[in-house]
Amino acid sequence: MVQEKPQPEVQQTELKKEDEKVSLNPQLAEEFDLQKLNSILQEIIFTYKEQHKNLETTVLKQPVELTGETITFKLNGEIQQDIFQKIKPEVFQLLRRKLNNYSIHLDSVIVEEVIDGKKKLYTSTDKLQYLKGKSPALIELQKRFGLETDF
Repeated sequence: MVQEKPQPEVQQTELKKEDEKVSLNPQLAEEFDLQKLNSILQEIIFTYKEQHKNLETTVLKQPVELTGETITFKLNGEIQQDIFQKIKPEVFQLLRRKLNNYSIHLDSVIVEEVIDGKKKLYTSTDKLQYLKGKSPALIELQKRFGLETDF
C-alpha cells in the first residue's frame, strides 16, 4: 500500500485557488468615507503618541484628501515627506486592516503653505525683502550702513 504523492500537490493547488478567491473577494473592499478615515487616523495617531513617535504623529496630523480609494497626505516639506516614506508601509497596513479595504492607495504631496497670499519666508533675504515692503525706512538703513543679507 503505497500512497501516491500527487495528492498533497492537488491539495496545495486547491489551497492556492482558495487563496486567490480570498484575495479577489469583494468583502475585502469595504467602502469608507473621510469621516471614518479620520477616526481611524486618530486611533493610529494615539498609538504613535503612546510610543513617543512625535515626528510621525506630526506627519499623520497633516490634512488628508480622499479621492476614491486613494488617500493623499498634504505635507509641508521634504522633511515630512522623508518621515512619511519611512512610516508609509506600517500606516498602509494599519489602514488596510482597520478600514477592511485592501485596495486602498496611500500617497503624499508637498503643499507650500501660503499666508496672506504670500509664500513662507525661509531665507534671510526673503525676510528682509518682506520687512522692506512693510517699512521703507529699512531700505535707507541698509544703504546708510551698507548692510548685507547674507551672513
